[in-house]
Amino acid sequence: MHKLIVLRHGESQWNHENKFCGWIDIPLSEKGEKEAQHAGELLKKYNIRPDVMFTSMLQRLIKTGNIILETIGRMWIPQYKLWRLNERHYGLFQGRDKNEVFKEFGKEKYQFYRRNVDGVPPETGSVQNDDSIDERYKFSDIPVEKLPQGELLRMTIRRVVPYVDHIVKNEILKQDREVLIVTHGSIVRSLIKHFCKMSDEAISKINAPTGVPLVFELDDQGNLVKEMYYLDEELAKKGIAKVAMEGHGSQSKL
Repeated sequence: MHKLIVLRHGESQWNHENKFCGWIDIPLSEKGEKEAQHAGELLKKYNIRPDVMFTSMLQRLIKTGNIILETIGRMWIPQYKLWRLNERHYGLFQGRDKNEVFKEFGKEKYQFYRRNVDGVPPETGSVQNDDSIDERYKFSDIPVEKLPQGELLRMTIRRVVPYVDHIVKNEILKQDREVLIVTHGSIVRSLIKHFCKMSDEAISKINAPTGVPLVFELDDQGNLVKEMYYLDEELAKKGIAKVAMEGHGSQSKL
């Protein structure tokens, strides 16, 4: 049996302020740093010792991962930063207050944009109009102008899953390593859909809490051997409920 550990970064400052982050490089909030430390303590409690860590190119991920590794005393393990693990690009919604978007489009359309696999937000139009695409992407594996400027979840899944399958095959199965992927909510949902073989309708109802490690136990072919699980199920439930209400008026601040 092999383990893939995935978690969404700790709360960012814009999570706290109820704004769409997407590719904008927002730091962790004070709460987010504490969540990252707690995630590390959970890994220690269950004797999970990652051999390699993957994050996106954004600081809220990198800082979360570094806090976790410091907490478990494994800052020396190899780390890789991949743009393909970036959050879904939210186009012109990036930086906007979720309550404002909810009021502008209404509950049904808001939920469609936010959770439906085919809900694509308004695109920025070009890299030149997109401040979230900067010099860090200069040496990406595709031309900078081909990077997304607004994604539906189905597009995010297409860019993420082949790379994670490559990680599973080459790091977990071939080398028997425990892999930690610190990533974003949409990427967590993409991987849940992939490994759990969820339908489009089912994944639209899934939310990812911040800072709670999620474990996929895999066989020698990379398939799930049991149901995925969070290392702190009660904390995950509270986080999921909070994320589900983001943008729904004052309740999103709870």
